[in-house]
Amino acid sequence: MRLSRESIKQIADAVVSVLETKGLAKLLSPRDAVSAKAVQLITADLAAEDRLDEEVKKILESHEAEIAKGGMDYRKLFDLTKRKLADEREIVL
Repeated sequence: MRLSRESIKQIADAVVSVLETKGLAKLLSPRDAVSAKAVQLITADLAAEDRLDEEVKKILESHEAEIAKGGMDYRKLFDLTKRKLADEREIVL
């Protein structure tokens, strides 16, 4: 995961605070409980993206020879493959 647990907590707290302060959401549970749920959701989303990254790496590894032979840009192929799989699985990146 690219973000530390503390960073995720800070982001979740900030999102909940802004939503409440700007009147975009009315909290029906204590702020700490809402922030904790936001931490869970963010963490799950980041973990799903990490799993997707690993799957893309495996796919590209299986085509390593063709990629090298064709002189293709690995990073560009990675991004294209990741976007395609994310779209197919309705994962928002």
